[in-house]
Amino acid sequence: MRTAIIVLNWNGIEVLKECMESLMSASGDFFVVVADNASDDGSVHKLGQWCNERAFSCTVVEEGEEKGVVSSGKDILIYSLKENYGFAKGNNIAVKLALQSQPQRVLLLNNDTEVEPDFLVKLEDFQHCNPDCQILTPLIFYGYDKTKIWNAGGKLSFGFRKYYYAGKTAADIREKGFIPISFVTGCALYVPTSLLYDGDKVLTERFFFGEEDFEFSMRMNANGVRMACVLDSVIYHKVGSSGSRMFASGKLYLHYLNRFIDIRLHKSALFYTFWTMLNVPFCLRHFYKSSGSVKKAFGLLRNLLSDAHRKQSVTKEDFNALVINNTYFNKI
Repeated sequence: MRTAIIVLNWNGIEVLKECMESLMSASGDFFVVVADNASDDGSVHKLGQWCNERAFSCTVVEEGEEKGVVSSGKDILIYSLKENYGFAKGNNIAVKLALQSQPQRVLLLNNDTEVEPDFLVKLEDFQHCNPDCQILTPLIFYGYDKTKIWNAGGKLSFGFRKYYYAGKTAADIREKGFIPISFVTGCALYVPTSLLYDGDKVLTERFFFGEEDFEFSMRMNANGVRMACVLDSVIYHKVGSSGSRMFASGKLYLHYLNRFIDIRLHKSALFYTFWTMLNVPFCLRHFYKSSGSVKKAFGLLRNLLSDAHRKQSVTKEDFNALVINNTYFNKI
């Protein structure tokens, strides 16, 4: 069962090299597509040099020159994209390239992860023995404290998400073998190619950054697709290493805007109205803690409800104004 491992990168060459080092020591039938979202830190060139120094098989593929590019072994395809497409579209473009090599499974993997050598084999073995569980994720520990769990899958309930065993240790897990889940993180998402929509996409491209895994999980649940966290497949996530250039208040607003739009588009108008009423106090409290101003907190809430009502998506321009340039709130 051949797997295409998709690793999206944006200005993260140091963590990316550590991720690749661990992947190239892993067992299983796979190849890697590193999709670089137009980094300005020289990631493509530096990763190519690094692969050559370690005698890893690698090929640099420029966007627009993908035709006929296939992998036949444990290769690294370094896919240089022309612009920063965001998380969802960047991954989807990489998946489209990977499909030319006809893998049976796709694994989306964060660039700030490291893996245990048998992590993929454990996923493959579980899937072979449990074909009804189609979407899988490994047990994910923190990268900087490898005794604590970051994510063991989770549960979706009434438009909210809960991680299982977050902050706990492996000894706290009551389940044996696997945990049935209804939420799977995009940090490590193992999916059969038969479940790709439009033939070549894993994630919605409605959101430039964030919310993709929540929407994916809602979509899978609506279609009756079973999901599981495989407990003896282990990876580590260096949480937060990719967000250093983001403004905290903008990132908070982006999170809520993504979620409100997602719920509005997936649920009934009645459900959305009731869900919004429940969330208003939480938004106000978080906006106040972020801004330190009651007036600004109410202004942010007013803008959020307006944006969530009229927008169908959150674009790259929205993302830049919110979390990179911090200009989105000038009107408040």
